[in-house]
Amino acid sequence: MRQGALSGLKVIDLTQYIAGPYCTKLLAGFGAEVIKVEPPSGDPVRHIGPFVDSKPGIERSIPFHWLNSGKKSVTLDLETPKGIEDLKQLIAGADVLVENFYPTVMSKLGLSYDQIREINPAIVMTSISNFGQDGPYRNYRANEAILYAMSGCMESTGDTDKPPLAAGPAVSQYTAGMYAYFGTLVALFQRGDSGIGQHIDVSIQESALENVQMRAVAYLHTGQRKPRNSSNRDWAPWQCYPCRNGYAAVLGGPHRHWRKGASLFEEPRLLEDRFLYVFDRAKAHDEVESLIKPWLMRHDKEEIFELGLARGFAFGYLATMAEAFEFKQHQEREFFLETESHPEVGRLKSCQAPFRLSNSSWYMGRSPLLGEHNQVIQGQSSLIERNRVKENGKPLPNQKKNPPLSGIRVLEISREWAGPHTGRILADFGAEVIRIDYPRRMETTRGASTKNQAYNQQLGFHHLNRNKKCLAVDLNDPVDREILKDLIRQTDIVLENARPGVLEKLGFSYEELKAIKPNIILLSMSAYGQTGTYAPYPGYGASIEPLSGVNCLTAYNPYTQADAKRIRETDMINGIMGACAALTALSNRQKNGDGDWVDLSQLEGLTHAIGGEHFLEYAVNGDTTLPIGNRHPAYAPHGCYRCREEDQWVVIAIGSDDEWKTFCQILGQPELIDDSRFATSGDRQENHDSLDKLIEAWTCQKTHYEVMYLLQDQGLMAGAVLNMADLCQDPHLWERNYFQKPSTGSDAFFPGFPLRMSLTSPVFEHIGADLGEHDRTIICDLLGYPEEQVKSWPEEELGTDYDP
Repeated sequence: MRQGALSGLKVIDLTQYIAGPYCTKLLAGFGAEVIKVEPPSGDPVRHIGPFVDSKPGIERSIPFHWLNSGKKSVTLDLETPKGIEDLKQLIAGADVLVENFYPTVMSKLGLSYDQIREINPAIVMTSISNFGQDGPYRNYRANEAILYAMSGCMESTGDTDKPPLAAGPAVSQYTAGMYAYFGTLVALFQRGDSGIGQHIDVSIQESALENVQMRAVAYLHTGQRKPRNSSNRDWAPWQCYPCRNGYAAVLGGPHRHWRKGASLFEEPRLLEDRFLYVFDRAKAHDEVESLIKPWLMRHDKEEIFELGLARGFAFGYLATMAEAFEFKQHQEREFFLETESHPEVGRLKSCQAPFRLSNSSWYMGRSPLLGEHNQVIQGQSSLIERNRVKENGKPLPNQKKNPPLSGIRVLEISREWAGPHTGRILADFGAEVIRIDYPRRMETTRGASTKNQAYNQQLGFHHLNRNKKCLAVDLNDPVDREILKDLIRQTDIVLENARPGVLEKLGFSYEELKAIKPNIILLSMSAYGQTGTYAPYPGYGASIEPLSGVNCLTAYNPYTQADAKRIRETDMINGIMGACAALTALSNRQKNGDGDWVDLSQLEGLTHAIGGEHFLEYAVNGDTTLPIGNRHPAYAPHGCYRCREEDQWVVIAIGSDDEWKTFCQILGQPELIDDSRFATSGDRQENHDSLDKLIEAWTCQKTHYEVMYLLQDQGLMAGAVLNMADLCQDPHLWERNYFQKPSTGSDAFFPGFPLRMSLTSPVFEHIGADLGEHDRTIICDLLGYPEEQVKSWPEEELGTDYDP
């Protein structure tokens, strides 16, 4: 049986709730030994429902089972000297420590990074917190809705005529969990044989901001903000439309397929030249939609999906959780599998790996009983001396000072968003990423014009492809294919997101790549994966997200699909997951020397990353999570409230009765404390509408920042809904140097990096390269070809992805 890519690693897990446990779940799933240290009462998530068979119990929490599969559990009381000493013994023999306490807690426990590395200099310590280890907000209290609000994501979710809407899934925290996993593996990779670990600082706010980074780029450079709108007015058709039995995701893309595919709608006017170009269809948005709607209402969503795919379009449909669970592709690829049997609840059917490695397995382990593995702390004390830094203080050999992925070369053959985002993350952390541009059909982010080198002046491209080199070749040309083969011989990772079969036709299947470079890593990021009925078909975020079932978790109204909203983070989430996949395969190769073929289905990646706990609930209890808008099952009041300025909002979350009393004093209405309508959390839930009116009458007198500062100063949870203008001027982000200028090529700021490393740092050297900017450097200097092999690309030979 294949071992996990991370087997041999020992991880101490000091995390609770979501972001940290998801990071360590991934570590455990790919083979690491993860020891979860819980207080005697257990991770608080053990006490949070839904529960298996709807029966509460510390071994029955569905979120706990999802987030802690494959781990061991040890109970320690960290308020006692013995608990701290036992923890130090565990740390002495570990490779990784992951913690998500408030930033001051570890130091108060005598376990700051400086103190921990005295025990074990090789350890990688990953700290996950709401707002990072420093800055004005570092001790702010927050839950998912507040983090979503303060990352800029909430501003873009929902409808213009309604309040901003919190996402149903815990998008912010799961995104941070992925970045913590990536950062941990990057630090372990850099540690190599040097034996020197480092400290990773992961901010949940900054991680979530990655999901709306393109909006931030637009504001930083143009001052423009997109309105909050659940519909997509940029293209037509390009969203979910009502059909006979629900909603179909109808996308008029890839754009070049319009003339061939538009006859599907049985409306001759759509074939007229005035609708041939994508921008003409966008200008006639309402007319195009009115012409397709009659046909849609004559067909079911599943039929529309199949017919659209057959015409080359990337269609989807708005799937319920039940429909997504039963989706044929998931069944064929066995995406939902049973875990090991749990002593109290038996086997649970759960998402398997978020990506699949050809030379490594995923461990479908169960979650542990509380304190089930307490015996593992015995006999650890002898390890402390083994790992302690020697008195002479000499550094261990081969310590790397360069960015962590220096020396790794990545060949990126990808388009659109998810694949390029993966490549950008790898480039940020020091990999030499060479992206392949096809000049005859340049990708979407290079824009729609070939005039005056407009393709070299696109903000989105500059950001999404920063730090990369660009090689412009035509892979239909045999000479250019030979150039690529020679480049592959000197490459570590090939990153691609084409439909399965496309690279194979060009002579670059995994088997052919292995023949060129035996230990090559091929990372394939297609819409549906490399196998199964739907593998050959295209997909975009706007079709993948509805099919995943997660759209139905986000809505103002829990009772109708018509209210389901896109969260629009699909592509960026899959980009981060792609970076996680690349580092997992690289870690495996570092250990055993073997290459890998990584199969990342973007549908599966998204489902695992933000939908996993909800699918587990459906599989176990047959229940579908209903969206509850901006409210919360455990907090009351909990909502998004209008403030003094136009389209200005704040999220407030009140948990306990004591917090409610404090809040009433701040409101200047102490009489509400004795109001029977609001006496308990249950009373406040029942009378939430009345309560919201009282609160909004107060918030409307203040700015969103004023409300946030006032409540946070009193220890209450509140967060301003930051729009792009707020976000790009936020004092906390600027104090943490989140926004970055490139070393060369631009004086403008861009969104920076969601994690920091104590030993080395990610880099921002330059914005996205011009078309063919590095042709001569790569073809002649690196590969040794004569100068005449470098092509010139006259304007008349260029084309874009928008061309019909």
